[in-house]
Amino acid sequence: MISVAAAPPSFQDSLAALARGEQADLSHLLPSYELPVSLPGTKTTVRTHFVAVDANGEPAIDMLADVMAFAAMEFCVPRTRLVQAAKSFADTGSPSQFARLEKQARELFVDADGTGEGGELLLFLLMERVLKLPQLLAKMSLKTNSNVHVHGSDGVHARLGSDGVLELSWGESKLYKSNSDAIADCFGSIAPFLGAVDDARRRDLLLVRDNLNVDDEALAAHILQYFDETNPKVLDVRWNGACLIGFDYATYPDLKKMADDESQQIAKAVERWHKSVSGRLTTHSLVDVAIDVFCIPFPSVDALRKSVRKSLGLL
Repeated sequence: MISVAAAPPSFQDSLAALARGEQADLSHLLPSYELPVSLPGTKTTVRTHFVAVDANGEPAIDMLADVMAFAAMEFCVPRTRLVQAAKSFADTGSPSQFARLEKQARELFVDADGTGEGGELLLFLLMERVLKLPQLLAKMSLKTNSNVHVHGSDGVHARLGSDGVLELSWGESKLYKSNSDAIADCFGSIAPFLGAVDDARRRDLLLVRDNLNVDDEALAAHILQYFDETNPKVLDVRWNGACLIGFDYATYPDLKKMADDESQQIAKAVERWHKSVSGRLTTHSLVDVAIDVFCIPFPSVDALRKSVRKSLGLL
């Protein structure tokens, strides 16, 4: 007989409550260009954002990098260790445990040019703050060498669908100079986790099962039923995706001060990006998979990487 853990009160609300932070943490620095767009003939939604421009006419890259760096601890450190640090603070009044966790988290990032970990950190923020998808697997905490990247997807997050199905979202981020290269590589990388061939997905599912980033024991026990192949709930899991596609955009706009001709040029560019995403969805047979795509042009992805590394104390 299968042992079934009792569902905690309002499982959907308990799971959703794991998502941290607010969209306002980011929205002033990454304003939306338009409302989310559902691509015709697919289940993909694209959100286009530009970096805000300050009163001096400069894109707020350093401010965005600081917000990203401030999220390093929650991105890297499992909730159980954060709860232990909170208890230590409550008992002693000393924040030293949090300081140690912050130091340990920042030391996990690769100190090298061209690292993709800045993109992973931003995607984490977008998934938690904007999509309200809590992280189920803190993959950075599994690193044994700070100079080696974590293999596999950039993260696994979850929500309970309106039909009672656990929706797992695999994350993938790409920051390239070329938008076409970023789009192509992003969907090429995420496809193995979302397609019919599931070797890559199985590896991540095992990691989630063995390293579930949930500190509430009752909630964790209920979630783990969906990862137990002897439990009927294993059939009630749906694979989704979340992508961050970042690239260079030469003539960077201020969305609040765009002239008509500039607005028309950006509209045409956004339409091209949408078509490119649609093409890759077709190429990789992902048109029937629910995917949230964040399309973010930057003045320079290299400048963003450098600024994030500086904010993390790696420069």
